Amino acid sequence: MSRRARARRLVIPKVGVIVVLFVVLLALFAAGLWGTVVRPAAYEVRGEVVARAAPDLLLIRHQPVTALGMGAMEMMAVRSGPEKLDAARLSPGDRVRLAVRPSGDEIVLVWVERER
Repeated sequence: MSRRARARRLVIPKVGVIVVLFVVLLALFAAGLWGTVVRPAAYEVRGEVVARAAPDLLLIRHQPVTALGMGAMEMMAVRSGPEKLDAARLSPGDRVRLAVRPSGDEIVLVWVERER
């Protein structure tokens, strides 16, 4: 077998491996993007804690959230697990940043942090 024929036999499998690797990586990238698109949107809000009306309910006076159809300074009732609200240690008057997500007729807390 000539030198040229041997070189050609080695190049073809390498190209095949590269094509397969490219397709696999492209599929993984697409799957990762799909995972971010499928989730319902979360909206970042800035506001002030008014009260903790119940163990799982936080009342916030906030800036406008046009995506949720809420103007500025309306009261937002945010539901969350009591453990998440306990961990935040919020008091009335605290300035906060939070992410919320609509869930049916309720607004659910994704995360919350006190502003400095």
